[in-house]
Amino acid sequence: MPRAGEWFENTVTGERARLDVSPDDTGGRRLQAQLWVQPKGAVMAAHVHDHLHERFTVLDGELAVVLDGRPSVAGPGDVVDVPPGTPHDWSNQGSQVASVRVEIEGAAPMASRFAEAIEVGFGLANTGRTDDTGRPTLLWLAAMAREYRDVLRLTSPPAGVQAAVLGPLAVIARLAGRDPRADWLHGPGSPSRAASGMLLECPARPSASAA
Repeated sequence: MPRAGEWFENTVTGERARLDVSPDDTGGRRLQAQLWVQPKGAVMAAHVHDHLHERFTVLDGELAVVLDGRPSVAGPGDVVDVPPGTPHDWSNQGSQVASVRVEIEGAAPMASRFAEAIEVGFGLANTGRTDDTGRPTLLWLAAMAREYRDVLRLTSPPAGVQAAVLGPLAVIARLAGRDPRADWLHGPGSPSRAASGMLLECPARPSASAA
């Protein structure tokens, strides 16, 4: 389980984060992190947290947000509140690094599950198992969608299509060794971890080819 004070990085999406309050410190109900997003950096795709309340507080720079289909730009001091079940997407369209405080709350152990999902997504990106937007390759995506559907659900394709297509693919993914709960994706030695300190240069965003 991620611990307070640890650093995480996604070299594909341009995100770097320091976990300030761990789910372990709150009985799995809450986490808080400071996130730095590079210019042109973005979350991998529009998504929904069905059982989590998310809040972004912009500390520096700008965050372009699409909340339930409505676009806006949040600047220093602005708070973006994302109630459970609300589709949202965000990116840094500005010219400087955006600094954002992120808070996640929900019934136990939802915050813990969310932290695990982030570990997996960042780890897959850092080991070449995503496309150039940070979306995992097909079998990994199916496995993640099934494992973490309680805390993270992509808005596209539609839910019915995801159930019909990704559900059966998740079975194939597990048989092929695509396991989001695998030890190598979690813990202090996992590929999601980063050295302390804010990333100052915009990372490369290569297309991945690893399965």
